[in-house]
Amino acid sequence: MSKAGNKKNRSHGKIDSLPNMLRREVENKLLEGYTYEQISEFLKTMGHDVHYSSVHRFGKPFLKKFESVRMAKEFAQLLAEDNAERPTTELHEANNALISQMIMEILVDQDMPPEKKTKLYKAIAELQNAQTANERLKIKSRKEHSIVVSAMNMLKERMFKELQSADPDVIAAMMKMADDIAGESN
Repeated sequence: MSKAGNKKNRSHGKIDSLPNMLRREVENKLLEGYTYEQISEFLKTMGHDVHYSSVHRFGKPFLKKFESVRMAKEFAQLLAEDNAERPTTELHEANNALISQMIMEILVDQDMPPEKKTKLYKAIAELQNAQTANERLKIKSRKEHSIVVSAMNMLKERMFKELQSADPDVIAAMMKMADDIAGESN
């Protein structure tokens, strides 16, 4: 096999072949802002001769992935805090959009094996199915809300007809209560 073909199958070379504890230390140092050169020197003190370019090849996609996940978490948190009354369907919709975007970014990776790309395409299809179910739920919710509003209006009309000979203040108070209840359900 040629060197180019061999290199293509390698994920990140020397960093990936480090012991798990040491690789996690490299990841932590990347997140703490250490330079690739500093991390390379640290690895040399630990008995691993890893050039800073190897640290860079590992660090660049690692930091990009970490940043994407961090942004997705922040966005989801902002959505949740933005409006506690927000229907969960909107939160699911936002999460599906974020996950789809992250999957598309991963699919751009030219070195990804075809079987992994196939799994990601299936994940996108599952997200689309979830989105369709989400839309059905929103439509059903709107219909049910419309039914409740119609029933409340019918109740108010019947109350008015039944009580029209009664005290107008009592009718006004009952109508206000019905409107208040309808407002709370929105």
